[in-house]
Amino acid sequence: MTNETVDDLYEDSRGSIRGHRAPEILPDVDVTEIASAVYDFLSALRRLMDRPNQKLSISQSEIEVLQFISQHPGCGVSDIARLRFLRASNVSATVRRLINSGLVLRRANDQDRRAQDLFLSEDGIEMLNSVTDEWALLISRAATRMDGRDLAKLRRGVPALRNLSVAAEGLIEDIQRQR
Repeated sequence: MTNETVDDLYEDSRGSIRGHRAPEILPDVDVTEIASAVYDFLSALRRLMDRPNQKLSISQSEIEVLQFISQHPGCGVSDIARLRFLRASNVSATVRRLINSGLVLRRANDQDRRAQDLFLSEDGIEMLNSVTDEWALLISRAATRMDGRDLAKLRRGVPALRNLSVAAEGLIEDIQRQR
């Protein structure tokens, strides 16, 4: 295949990959455009965010668990596994590493002595603040490459992005209840 043919196929595929059922699912909103933009953003973000994780000596799975615990203080390993679609054994190993490194505290559950409630330690809070700072620096560097009008739109869209996140978390909980 020549480069011209590959380039032509690439250009043709960019506009034609829009899902098959999206228009009938939500006809008033171009959900395929939203889905594609969110996917592209998350893909780039995942690669970009790997740098501060290495700098801070923390893995993405550890950050995800810390973030979950910060949003759900007193949760347990099974809660994290269920709501993050992860294996309990993997979450347990991650939590153990976080406890050993002093980022997470474990306390006996008042209702069930066998259960353990998880909380961030002061060091865990500091680590999440450091991760957030590193991410903010990277996002600000990327934002300098954007047009000012797009930045203003992005700023105005933050509440909608947060609401989309909350809605997605609610959907995850509903899916988990159906299992």
